[in-house]
Amino acid sequence: MYLKTPKRYSKNQQRRSPLSLRWLWLWVLTPIVVVVGIQLYKRREEFAPPVQEAISNAIQSVQSGVSTVVAPTATATENPSAKLNSAENDWREGRIEAAVTSYSVIVSALPNDVTVHNRLAFGLMMEGRDQEALAASESAVTANPFSSDAWAFRALALDKNSRTGEAIASALRALELDGNNARAMAFLALAYYSDGEFPLAKSTSERAVELDSGSFEALNVRGVIAQSVDYDRETAQKYYQQAYDIAPKIPYLAVDLANILYTLGVSSGDTATLNKNMDDAISILSDVITVNPKNGLALFALGTLYFRGEGNFSQAAEMLSRCVDSNPDSIDCNAYLGRVQSSLDDNESAIKHLQKAVDLGTQFPYYFFWLGRSQKALGLCTQALPNLHQGRDLAVTDEIPDVVSAADDLIRECEAATGIISSTPVPDATAEATASP
Repeated sequence: MYLKTPKRYSKNQQRRSPLSLRWLWLWVLTPIVVVVGIQLYKRREEFAPPVQEAISNAIQSVQSGVSTVVAPTATATENPSAKLNSAENDWREGRIEAAVTSYSVIVSALPNDVTVHNRLAFGLMMEGRDQEALAASESAVTANPFSSDAWAFRALALDKNSRTGEAIASALRALELDGNNARAMAFLALAYYSDGEFPLAKSTSERAVELDSGSFEALNVRGVIAQSVDYDRETAQKYYQQAYDIAPKIPYLAVDLANILYTLGVSSGDTATLNKNMDDAISILSDVITVNPKNGLALFALGTLYFRGEGNFSQAAEMLSRCVDSNPDSIDCNAYLGRVQSSLDDNESAIKHLQKAVDLGTQFPYYFFWLGRSQKALGLCTQALPNLHQGRDLAVTDEIPDVVSAADDLIRECEAATGIISSTPVPDATAEATASP
């Protein structure tokens, strides 16, 4: 390998001048830069602010550009005050539907306002929207876990959703927070009643009234216990009336009072008393649906009163149709609408609504029986038999002899029509029927 040594000089290369242009500029500019730098240093307090401001403006300009690219356009947040005032006015005037609508809109903007959550939950229960009410009551407890009323309303919502054990626990928690809360004591009594603890339910309801004789919740529950445990309808009517007088714009108080008035009218055996009580009951319920036209509890009560009390099938169908429209998943509204339609000889429509009640999970013997009877009326005995059997079996368990007897008759007729050997027992023949002539 050969290494080439570079030549320092070339034959034709010219010699550089010691006074080049670059050196000339260096000698000229250096003193100028030094002088300017010294002056800037001496006058730094004068020049610093403008420089800092220029740098700051540049940084802000860059940041603004970046944020504009990344951040979404801000939307204005609606002030809930006006809607809240409207909801509270509606609540005071008994317009529960309107109040619930407003509370539903603003509740997310007031996550820690336990009163709003409680009223929303209670209002939903008064509309028969029990699952939604339970969710709202859970939010109330979250909003303020130390609110006795929040736990009390949660207990009522749990009870309405057939979760009685949890309802009892929730009511007890409410009383731990406030032992003098008559509302919580009343709802505890109601949960005991739903759980079949009748003596405990009665004593607890009495304690609720003792805590606050002006609590409409306590008086109403005391009426429920008097009616359903003591079978003392007159005493029940007294308590229902007291509760209604205290809070006449609370829908369920009106419903309970109207129902007991009708029951007392029937049991009186006096036509004048029955007619007067019927008129009073219909008037009370009509007042409810005037301000709450979609209230399912009042519409159902009115529909059944028109059907059972007056035999006004068309009016009953109208009320119950409105009930179904406002609450499509109501078992009772669907079933009674079907029952009324069968009385109007519209068995096809009757089957539709009675089947809906069955599909929703009813275990009430009459509803299965009504469905089977409507199916048999259209000659659909194959479909009718399972429902008639189910209705009969439930009626045996619940000790409802008229359903058992009527179901037996229809089952035998359907089995004969379809060629099935009947397994339904035939009533024993009497001695007179078998005696020789």
